[in-house]
Amino acid sequence: MPMKIDKADRRLLLWASVIFLAMIIALAVFSSKEERDSGVPSTYSTQPSGAKAAYLVLGDLGYQAERWQQSPTDLPEDPRRTVLVLAAPQEWPSREERLSLETYLNRGGKILFTGSRARAFLPRAETEREPVPEPIPKLYQAQAISSLTRGGSIRMSPTAYWDRQGPGVLVHYSDNERPIVVSYKIGKGEVVWWGASTPLSNSAINQAGNLELLLNSLGEPGQTRILWDEYFHGSRNSMGAYVATPPVLWGLAQGGLVALAMILTYSRRNGPIYPPSEPARLSPLEFVETLGGLYRKAHAIRVAIEVPYARFRMMASRQLGLKNDTPTPDLARAVRNRLGYRDDGVQVLLQEIESAMYDPQLRESTALKLVQQLNVHTRRLQLISFERQEIASHADSVPGAHTRTN
Repeated sequence: MPMKIDKADRRLLLWASVIFLAMIIALAVFSSKEERDSGVPSTYSTQPSGAKAAYLVLGDLGYQAERWQQSPTDLPEDPRRTVLVLAAPQEWPSREERLSLETYLNRGGKILFTGSRARAFLPRAETEREPVPEPIPKLYQAQAISSLTRGGSIRMSPTAYWDRQGPGVLVHYSDNERPIVVSYKIGKGEVVWWGASTPLSNSAINQAGNLELLLNSLGEPGQTRILWDEYFHGSRNSMGAYVATPPVLWGLAQGGLVALAMILTYSRRNGPIYPPSEPARLSPLEFVETLGGLYRKAHAIRVAIEVPYARFRMMASRQLGLKNDTPTPDLARAVRNRLGYRDDGVQVLLQEIESAMYDPQLRESTALKLVQQLNVHTRRLQLISFERQEIASHADSVPGAHTRTN
């Protein structure tokens, strides 16, 4: 016989199926075989904008090239014959890192920088960002005869231009008088700036004189140590940087969903079981109503007075330390003197009740009126604790409680 699945379990399974289906669709979309071009000229990337081809070519040509995944604060103290390639960095430097770059230049190091963020990294950098770069690289002729223009024309899609040509800045290539390749001295070192990373990208390094521009910007092979920066591409040596990578984030998200499903399932199967809560009631007034019905049917009006009257006398005598058969005037006097009760109506009421109990013509309305007055005095004298009083005000003050009305 097939096992029936509870309605709540079916709802849980349905939600779990929807969540996992959404995860599968998201993974299929974001993990497609044809990755979108990230636009980062990383030496690890084989995408069109990547720089893996250029990095491998340098090794084949005899350059001492290595990936630099450390902070600029760890650059060599003697940077002569060293070139740091900062190809379109994606992250911003700290103040300490910027000062380290300036110190590196002053000591004789060289920096090849590409892109629009030169102001944040280099001293005396004056660049202006191009809002909408050309999608297809354009051909540019040399602006001057220099060591960088020996390869002739180049192809580039500038993402920035040199803003102001200050003293000591040599322009090598320009776009309608807007410099796109410049160089200048800082202390004993030198800065070479390109308006884009296009010439060293996988898709354009074989075009025109792009490879020659890269080699001329770096220097002679065999005599130059190339430090190709990956630190500002996100390859920082820290746990936070590792966790921030998309594969790890996706893995953590999936693990979190699985853990959440496990917690929900465990709490449902192993949580404590509580009976359904019901509003509290102060006392079974149905019994009182039933008893009242019996009195009415038996025309026992006298009994309806005798019971609360005897109860009042018993509680008052007990509180005063008197005998149960104490005469009514003595009991009323003790209530007034020893309990400080100043209402003289107690003695009158007690005498009226005693007379009514022996009245054969006693009516229900009269009995009800006398009992109600007796209850008022009982509450005022606090002969019954507040917690035991069957009144609406007390029921309203107890959380979840209410007086019975039926």
